[in-house]
Amino acid sequence: MLIRERIFKIMEEKHMTQKEFDKLAQIPESTVSDWKKKGNTPSAEKLADISAALGITVNELLGIEPVDYLSSDEKPALEIPDTELLQQKMLAYKLRKLARLDRVKYDSEVDCSEQMKRQLSYLDYLGIDKLSFIKIYLSHIQPFMITEMKSQEKFENAICVLDRFYRISIYIKVDATQNEEVIVSFHENHKNGIAKKNPAAWKNHYVYVFADSIGSYVPTKDSYTINLFITRGVSTFPINVPAKKYDDEGFLVNETYIQNALIDVANQYLEDLYTADLDFSDVEVFSSLQQLSFTSYGNDSYSNISLLIDSILVQHDLYSRQVADAALCIYCNSLELLESDKRELLATLRERFAVNSSRVMPELLERVEMNL
Repeated sequence: MLIRERIFKIMEEKHMTQKEFDKLAQIPESTVSDWKKKGNTPSAEKLADISAALGITVNELLGIEPVDYLSSDEKPALEIPDTELLQQKMLAYKLRKLARLDRVKYDSEVDCSEQMKRQLSYLDYLGIDKLSFIKIYLSHIQPFMITEMKSQEKFENAICVLDRFYRISIYIKVDATQNEEVIVSFHENHKNGIAKKNPAAWKNHYVYVFADSIGSYVPTKDSYTINLFITRGVSTFPINVPAKKYDDEGFLVNETYIQNALIDVANQYLEDLYTADLDFSDVEVFSSLQQLSFTSYGNDSYSNISLLIDSILVQHDLYSRQVADAALCIYCNSLELLESDKRELLATLRERFAVNSSRVMPELLERVEMNL
């Protein structure tokens, strides 16, 4: 259910007239009418006023189930067996340690698949050293992100893990027999490089994490806040979340907190991309109900185009799609690039999205090319 639909539903349930709502929320009548008539979306800065007028929380307005702060006398059960958790912890610990001890090197000649080339072409375009990026990524990887891929371990002592947290799968193969561990494959899944909905069962899902540092501890409640570094795209973001101590090595965290913090980053990027001629409130913003492209978090021209494409794909009605499309076109038109730079950007985008599963991707890339 969209935010505007939820607003009118709650008004009806509370027998609240639009006039009463307008006065309580201090929002012009014409603006509220446009939500219904034109399908406009309330702006992010008005969510607190709207929630207060309706007598609900912002999370309830957004359709996010209440997060259960971990109390001192209970510890939510993880949804994975102890043996699987132990395996995840061992794998994540080994990869983090190898990266931080500088025992990782990158071999571009081994198992260099087409998918891997597409992932690495993005790094080449941005001028980012591949090994440095891989080390940063591995040094912050979390146990809940990864699953071992036995079928991909082609030689003795090989380690291959799939990072399911990114959804756009990243495979890491490590030869643990060498003095220096070799990354022989590091690439995105080639089918789903765009935004899509999270599974319904994802809400209020607790995951096990290693803390990068401790923010605070309240002994009377036996509660912590911990700091994590999460890599999305080519950026690593500091995340501060409430947590409960689980064992000597790690904590339990509600995954909603991690996802929401990253979504907030994406929405801030998106809002900054909108011009004065376009109303950001006219589009449906990203929420924890969606996952975004791996390349939507770099805050560079390539990543911004990827983010704007994601924005088009998550809109629910024709009008908001038109506004999001206009934002993409205006942004591309505003880039002052040399012809050689345009060709490089387009080639990288085409390569990145060449095997994307979205049927509208060719049309979207054509829109980008027309407006560069």
